[in-house]
Amino acid sequence: MEPKIKNISPDKTLETCARQIIMGYFCQMMSYKEGAKDGTAIEFVHEMRVTSRRLRVAMDNFADCFPEKPFKKYYKRVKAITRTMGVVRDLDVLITRFQRELDTLSEVEQTDIRGLIEHLQCQREEARKPMLMLFAKLEETNFETKFLKFFSK
Repeated sequence: MEPKIKNISPDKTLETCARQIIMGYFCQMMSYKEGAKDGTAIEFVHEMRVTSRRLRVAMDNFADCFPEKPFKKYYKRVKAITRTMGVVRDLDVLITRFQRELDTLSEVEQTDIRGLIEHLQCQREEARKPMLMLFAKLEETNFETKFLKFFSK
């Protein structure tokens, strides 16, 4: 679902519109963080990753509206979020796919696939560790507040 972005109109400057668009995607992305941290519903990881990619595209499109050095710092963090979420998401997709196919397999195949699913779930837990460390670092450095302050000027 696309964020509702206000104050975008042809009579506004490009920079003003860029700020609103970037902040809209950022707030939407961060709204999925707690669910992604919890880890029980895979949709939060998926939505956070998708929104982070949309945010990066918006940042790519409007990069010239902002001072390069601080902008690059925020862009790199968003890119790290996308990358970290991607590893977990890829495993979520594999696990879900194999779980859906279990009923169509013979008992021997089901046993093998259950073993594979268990292995993938262990990998997922390992992949979540860097994601959780990244979230902790973002919270520790007050990233969300700093990001919003920079783009709301």
